Amino acid sequence: MSQKTRHILFVIMLVFTPLVAAQDWQQQRVEASSNPGAWIKKTAELIEKYDNQRQFEKLAMTYALQAEAYRYSGNEGEANKAIQEGLRFAELAESKIAKTLLKMSQTWYLLQRGQLKQANTSSIDAIEHAKESGNKELQIEADMLHAQVMQNTGNIAQALKILEQLDRDEYSARPRLQAEFHGLIGSIYMGIGANDIALTHIEEALKTSREHLGEWDSSVTEYNLARAYQAAGNRQAAEQHYTAALEISKAIDDELGIAYALFQIAAMDVADKHYQQALTRLNTALPQFKSAGAHPMEARSRLAIVSVYLGTEQLDNALSQLEAATSIINTLTDDELHQNLHQRWSDYYQKLGDHKAALGHYKTSVEYMQKFQQQNRDKQVQEIMVRLEIKEQETTNELLQKENELQQLELQEQQTSYYLLIWVIISGFLVVVIVSAFLYQQWRARKKFAELALKDDLTNAPNRRAIVRICKKGLEQAREQQRQLALAVVDFDHFKTINDQFGHDVGDHVLQRFAEIAKQNLREQDSFGRLGGEEWLLVFFDVSKEDARNIFKRITNELNNKPIEGLPEDYRVTFSMGFTNAHPEDDFDSLYKRADNVLFDAKDEGRERLIITD
Repeated sequence: MSQKTRHILFVIMLVFTPLVAAQDWQQQRVEASSNPGAWIKKTAELIEKYDNQRQFEKLAMTYALQAEAYRYSGNEGEANKAIQEGLRFAELAESKIAKTLLKMSQTWYLLQRGQLKQANTSSIDAIEHAKESGNKELQIEADMLHAQVMQNTGNIAQALKILEQLDRDEYSARPRLQAEFHGLIGSIYMGIGANDIALTHIEEALKTSREHLGEWDSSVTEYNLARAYQAAGNRQAAEQHYTAALEISKAIDDELGIAYALFQIAAMDVADKHYQQALTRLNTALPQFKSAGAHPMEARSRLAIVSVYLGTEQLDNALSQLEAATSIINTLTDDELHQNLHQRWSDYYQKLGDHKAALGHYKTSVEYMQKFQQQNRDKQVQEIMVRLEIKEQETTNELLQKENELQQLELQEQQTSYYLLIWVIISGFLVVVIVSAFLYQQWRARKKFAELALKDDLTNAPNRRAIVRICKKGLEQAREQQRQLALAVVDFDHFKTINDQFGHDVGDHVLQRFAEIAKQNLREQDSFGRLGGEEWLLVFFDVSKEDARNIFKRITNELNNKPIEGLPEDYRVTFSMGFTNAHPEDDFDSLYKRADNVLFDAKDEGRERLIITD
């Protein structure tokens, strides 16, 4: 390479440095995959920093990365919390990339829980945000995720159609998209019994993951390759790759990944009638699936335990697990799970000698199996599969051709340096224009959101705007997820007396103490904020009346546990609280009015008391 060419390439690096920096989040996703614990800690520090600086777009992107890190560690509950917070700030910053990443994480969370309808809606949202972002790579990743949802819902034809329509030039040049494409299409082929083709694709995905992606990605691909070998009847290779997935999951403290690997190894133990060994592994995996809300995997684990108990003639234990599995599976729309459930019921009744009941469940099992197999025999599925294989081969040939062209271009490097320099100058001008436009948008965003403070300046707690927004969002979430939301309105007793007698500074200390104690005593899923003056709003999920009484007593006691600056040591600060559960038809105004009415009753009945109404 000539000295002149080196100089030109150095100029290119300088020109494109801002663009590379703008894509750092892609590399950070890879790093988080290899060390999720460190990235959870790092993102928590960045969130505190960006929150103080009111940098909403950076907050949204950091929450997106934190959600993925939590998913890599198997902590689905914390991942969902990061998703919800991230979406809030992404909306404020109008960050399309952050919205896409967060909606994709939300889709994976919903798939894990077997909520397929909601997962489909979330994946479609991700596609729309990706298109608006203009990031082609994100668009392809979102499309692939939608194909994954289609596969989970049993719509194999649609999943294959999405994969067929992807831009091969785009995905084939990026390792993450290569791995995801080959992993997904391999999983689809495995599901329809084309195990040889499935192995080829998943082995390609594993090669890419090992070379370019993080440890979690490699662990998932090792797991999928093991499933393909198991489906192909190669027990030894399957166990080897399950063990590899297990070891990687242990290395990165991915508890959910450990549970997945243990479940599959246990399933092979059950097939070999190594019942005690299988039961030990299943009893380790089951609590992890249950804790993560991974309902399909919890159901599969319980069905595997049923097989163990049936094999060891422990029919009472088998019945208990069958009933628990039935309760879960009846909330899901997975035909394969329903087929397995009825098969186990048939086996159970066969052991009891109730042949009529056994036959009834066996027939139902066969009906589900036929439905599942019919989807895989669909003529459209077969046609798309053929076209996909042809296109995949064409893509491989095109890549080889491009490699040859690159070699020829390198030989002509000296002759093209002049044109390259012109191209660099034009590109530099375009970069200046793009950066200027970006800075202008940043200036507009800062001006727009500088006035939108989400925290109360005195107590550093959420202010009225923030807590009302949280409550409204909570009402929507409660309706969607069929959860119970409750609202409490708090008002200090004789607060004016404190201000008049000891000064407004002392009243401020009282408010700050309340915010500190509320933060310490409320659960992570609950929220609180200052409505104004001495009035506060508390928002709870899935809380009982007894819980409300305990919270009221605990905050009252801790409020007076130590002196408040400016008040006599024996001075007792009290407050009253009105508490009510939300009804499905409630909006914020009706819910708040009901809680405020009972707060007024509490004041009227003597203060320092909690009144609860339904």
